[in-house]
Amino acid sequence: MIQRVDLNGFKSFDDTSIGLRPLTLLTGLNSSGKSSVIQAIEMAETYRRTGGRTFLLNKHGNAKELTNDSYAGFSIDLCADNYSFHLDSDIGKCAMDGEVTDSIFYLEAGRIGGVNSIEIYSEDAEIGSKGENVIKCIAAHWGDSIPSPLRHTESEGETFLMNLKAWLRIISPSVSFDYQVNELSDNSYATYNGFRTSNVGFGLSYTLPVIAMLLRASLIPGSVVLLENPEAHLHPKGQTEMGKMIASVVKAGVQVIVESHSDHLFDGIRIYTKEDGNFANQFAGYWFELDKDGFTHWENIQINDSGQLANEAPKGFCDQFEINALKLI
Repeated sequence: MIQRVDLNGFKSFDDTSIGLRPLTLLTGLNSSGKSSVIQAIEMAETYRRTGGRTFLLNKHGNAKELTNDSYAGFSIDLCADNYSFHLDSDIGKCAMDGEVTDSIFYLEAGRIGGVNSIEIYSEDAEIGSKGENVIKCIAAHWGDSIPSPLRHTESEGETFLMNLKAWLRIISPSVSFDYQVNELSDNSYATYNGFRTSNVGFGLSYTLPVIAMLLRASLIPGSVVLLENPEAHLHPKGQTEMGKMIASVVKAGVQVIVESHSDHLFDGIRIYTKEDGNFANQFAGYWFELDKDGFTHWENIQINDSGQLANEAPKGFCDQFEINALKLI
């Protein structure tokens, strides 16, 4: 498990240490630093995956572009159970100590959706950061047994595919999901009630890689999932159920770090916490916004075992409904 991320001079961060839990929710105003926390973790994973050749993320620029204007360079420190990562861009130092035994999965906000065909990778069956290869992943793991905390009550059994279909039916109750993989053309496609993807709502196609990645990660206890805006294109009920699913994955032994703007997704986590009765200590939440100097400021969000807020909510957090309602009285 990743325990802590320290950021100094990285993008909008001054000198910040962020503690992580099995489930960490990053929320707050736009462009306030939420995605930057996930990007910092991805930079450490990129360094490991490339054998130390680079820490830079594709299409995010060079080190100078990632450095706050008040700094000559930035530093990132990552502390996990089995390893640590240190990056100092000012002196060009980068090091990883220990062995990364956790599998890290990442799904970005700009994922593909609404496309009729999805290219597959010939070399593996893992889901790409934009949701690429999702159908091949489903085809590879369709019969695998899902851990019991993640098995949906409406699922017809314990397999990956049965539970994928059950969670999709929460998004669209009558939907029937199917897929095809064509290895000879390196392509795949999904159908919903027999219709091609472009003829159904975006909620299903945007949610498919989220559900599939969470199920895939549950097959590897101790894995880490980085999720950006899993609520995209979902109606409020679907967002709430997504919060419950994320909590269920954590209960199955996966660490999830999720960026979200959704009150409903947070409510789903709270409802799961109340029903479970022993989940609050697995959760950490952070509200992000920029201070007057343009640096990221964060406040802690805590819940108790009843799913209620255990501390005073930061201003701006989950209060827009009340603000709007008062204006309409």
